[in-house]
This record gives sequence, structure tokens and C-alpha cells, in this order.
Amino acid sequence: MYAFQKGDPRKVYHGMDWQGNLCGIDLPQKPYVYWCKKSGGTTVVSKAAGGSFSTPLTGLDFHHPICVSSCPYSTATQSMCYDDITGSQKLTTDYATHPVAHRYCLPQDVEMLKKVNDKLGGHPISKYLAMAISTVRTGWPVLLGSFCLAFALSMSYLLVIECCAGIVIWCALVAMVVIPGVSGGYLIYAFNNGGTDGLPGSGDAQTDLHIGIFCCVLSAFFLLVCCCMARAVNKAIAVCEAAAACLFNTRSLLLEPIINLTARVGIWCIMLVGFAYLVSVGEVQKSKMYRTFTYSSEEWVFIVFYIVMMLWLNDFCTAMSQYVIANASARWYFTEHSGGVKTVPSCLLCSGYFTGWIFHSGSLALGSLIIALTRPLRIVIMVLLYAGEVTDNGACACVSSACACCMSCFESMLQHICKNAYIDMAITSKSFCAAGSNAAALIKRQTAAVAANAGATWLFTIAGTALVSVSGGLITHIVVLNVDQFNTPSGKYYIQDPMVCAVLAGIVCFIVALCFMIVFDAVADTLLICLAYDTEEQKQNPVPVWTAPPKPQQSAFTTAFKGGPREFRAPDAVTRPQFSTERVQKLFQ
Repeated sequence: MYAFQKGDPRKVYHGMDWQGNLCGIDLPQKPYVYWCKKSGGTTVVSKAAGGSFSTPLTGLDFHHPICVSSCPYSTATQSMCYDDITGSQKLTTDYATHPVAHRYCLPQDVEMLKKVNDKLGGHPISKYLAMAISTVRTGWPVLLGSFCLAFALSMSYLLVIECCAGIVIWCALVAMVVIPGVSGGYLIYAFNNGGTDGLPGSGDAQTDLHIGIFCCVLSAFFLLVCCCMARAVNKAIAVCEAAAACLFNTRSLLLEPIINLTARVGIWCIMLVGFAYLVSVGEVQKSKMYRTFTYSSEEWVFIVFYIVMMLWLNDFCTAMSQYVIANASARWYFTEHSGGVKTVPSCLLCSGYFTGWIFHSGSLALGSLIIALTRPLRIVIMVLLYAGEVTDNGACACVSSACACCMSCFESMLQHICKNAYIDMAITSKSFCAAGSNAAALIKRQTAAVAANAGATWLFTIAGTALVSVSGGLITHIVVLNVDQFNTPSGKYYIQDPMVCAVLAGIVCFIVALCFMIVFDAVADTLLICLAYDTEEQKQNPVPVWTAPPKPQQSAFTTAFKGGPREFRAPDAVTRPQFSTERVQKLFQ
């Protein structure tokens, strides 16, 4: 309520003149920011007027921008600009510009364009926040296309798993090494040639360098993963085959990524709109070309609280999704099969959502809050403790041994705070803390199998998510560079910085792919815990085996009057329901 009363998101992405007026808001008829020129020096010929006008131009007054109704295309017009000598305004001859993103008038001259982009790029938040918002507003067809592309890639990735999991996993690993490596090398090469758009003054080259270095580091990381986790890769193949068998027998689970994604998009759209209003409640202050927001102590509390709530809601969506998937997977597992075929009830997804919302929503809310706050610490400790068990590397084993002193602390405080609590909750109907402790005790008794499976599911999730995200961002970048409607400044959907658009498309693809990967990850983990419960139950309650009693010794007199020895008939055989299929049993091999 405070944000909607006090805030205005347009403060974030609209330009501002030297007097502090927001172009298009305080001055509704003047939406464009225009930097006046400084007089004297070199002669620059206007392109828009066929070279008929010329005017001296040595630089631009970046400290005193003005708002204009339209961008000047030649030197035939004049604007009221700031006069350094008198401190007031005076008419100054314009220069040739072109409008960008319906917000800025950028020079047509290459050298002046470079100076403008250098100034804008000097403050990364000021540059990329406004540019990202502008890209979303003008390039929404590209982002919508990347969303559909990510959906198709993720669905295809899951569909081929059941038939050729080994090929998919290894191809994904190779792609995770090759695609970022090639992309990073190309971007670093482009850095020395004016950027990917080929314009020396566009300001794109520095962005290309940073993203190129990041891609190369990412490629090197996945190369190390391939070299050090060969055993986990083989385990991942068995896990994917088992999860695929469950997923395609309970076909309603294929709808879970769509439901989860729809819920996340709806929640994040609402929360981001509210966050934009909340950010804009600050007092806007202009510093040269940039703007800053100053907040009161109360407003900082609002912002921090709002961010925590956004993370909590996101984790609650994940918790509900994992519980529903675990509920359906557990019911599939504990259905007796005949000849490897299980007959499960229809619409297990509906049943899972009903029980989750009616009986476990409080536990899921509590668990998602705790997990969201402790996730960074848990990830670091788990990597250190289990690095030696999921890799084939001796150095990682040494690190795990050195950190073994932290094991008891981790087991008593953090080990039960994880998604396995949701899985145990779906099986035993216990509360979050009780289910977490129960799952942690079970996992402790099955350490080797669980560690290998954890490495496998992590590998599969990273492989699928990274492959879809990188592929979606790369394809989007190629489309933006080669479609005139997106790379022409006069186009309706012109995108100023293709790399910003590619990064946004990669983020969209990442969110979509993550929803799909969560399904497989949760199914695999649920099958592992179900198998662990089934295995322990078989050991603790073995099927009784009937043995015939020894034949009694009889005398000749007894035999003559009572007949031969008494025959004992064996009782009907006791059989245990067969839950585990051959593919699922591979998880413990």
C-alpha cells in the first residue's frame, strides 16, 4: 500500500533532464532525452539532410540533458539548451540523432555515439537496469519467442530421456563444454572488433568481453565436471531411466512443469510490479548523467522484507511442486507391478495438490522459509562433505576428509533441512521437521547410494538447465542480429544492445527449464527414498519360510496299529508385494 501510494515505476527507466524533470512524466509531451552540443571545433555533416547542413561539434554537454518531443534529424532545428556562461538557457543548433527505445536521442556520428555509450556505461546499474526494462518493453516479441523455444527444448529433452538417456546425458555434457566455450571465444574476439554489432562506438564491446570471459570459465568448469565425475555420469543414466519409467507411467506429472511455471510467472509478475513500485518510492537525485534513489530507514526495511518474501514465495512454489511430485511418485512406486507394469490411479497430480494444500500447507510454508534462508550455507557444506563420494578425484576426497569434523554439526542441524523432508512428508505424512529428521536418518544408513544419486541428479539438473538456457540465449542473439526489425534503429522493435536481450532470453529459458528439471530431480530422489524404505522393510520383516518338521521315530508296534508317519502339509506360500522394478533397483547397484 505504501509503495502504490508513494511510488511510480517510470522513475526507474524514464530519462531525466538537468533540472530533475522526468521526460515523459513531469514533461508528458517530451519523452526523449537529448544532450545538447558544445560549440566550436570540427565540422560534422548531417546524414539525414543529404549533407546540406554542417555545424561545428566538439562534444556534448552530458551534465545538462534536456527533454524533447522528438529527436532532431539534422542541423535545421534548434533547442533550448543550458548556457555555461550565463547559467540560463539559450537556443542552440541541433545535430543529427536517431531515437532509441523511445527514450534517448543518440548521435549519428560514430565518435559522439562512443562518448555517449562510455558515459552511460560508466554506471552499470544506471545503464543495464534502464536498458533491461527498455528491452522488455520494446523487444517483448523476442522474449516471448524465447519462452516458447525454451518450452519446446525442455519438453524434447525430457521425451528423449526414456529412449536414450546415456546419449542425452553425454551430449548435454559435451554441449555444456562446447557451446559456452565457442560463444566465449567468439565474444572475446568480437571485443577486439567493436562488439558483436560491428559498431566501434556502440558500447557493446565491453559487455561482450565480460560475458565472453564468463562463458569460458563456465566451459572450463563443466570440462572439469566431465573429467572428475565419470562414475556419477553413469549413475545419472540409471537414475534418468528409472525416473523416466515413473514419469511416463504417471502421465499427469507431465503437466506439473506447466502448472508450476504458470504459478511462478503469475507470482513473479505480481511481485516484480510491486517491487518496481517499492524501488521507485525513493527520492530521485541526479548526478551528472546518472540518477540515484535515496531511501529512509523505514523504506529500507520494506525493501529487505519484500525481497525475503519474494524468495519465500518462490521456494514455496518449489516446495509444493516437489511434494506433489513426491506424492505421485511414491504412490506409483508402492503400487504392486506385474511383469514390470504398474496400474496406478488417474490424476495423481490432483490428489497431490489436494493433500498438499489441505493437510501440509503449513509444513511446506515453514520448510520453504527455512530452506530459503539456509540454502547457501547448506550448499557449501554439502559440497565439502560429499565431494569425495560423488567424484573420482583424490583431491576432492582429501577435502572431504579434512572437513569430516563438521559432519556431526551438519547432521544435527542442517542435514534434515532439505527437499528430502518434502519427499518423506509425502510418504509418511509427518510434519516438516519430523519428516526431515526421518529422511536424514534413512539417508545416513544408505550413504553411498544416496551420495551417488545426489551427484547424478545434480548433474542431470545442471545439464538440462544449462543446455536449454545457453541454447535459448544463443539462438535469440543470432535472431536479433540477423532480423532487420530488431537491429534497425528506426524499427518498431529495435533492440539497442543484443547482448542484454540475449541475457534476458537466457534468464527466461533458465526459469522455464528449471521447472522441467525439478520434476525429474524430484522423481529420482523420491524413487531412491522409496527404495530405501522398501529395502529396510524387507530386512526388518523378512518373509517367513516354512520348513517341514523332522519325521518322528516310530516303533514296529506303533507302525502296525497307527499306520506310517504323519505327513505335514506345507501352508500356502507367503509372498511380498513386488514394488521395485528392474530399472529402479539399479539405483542401489
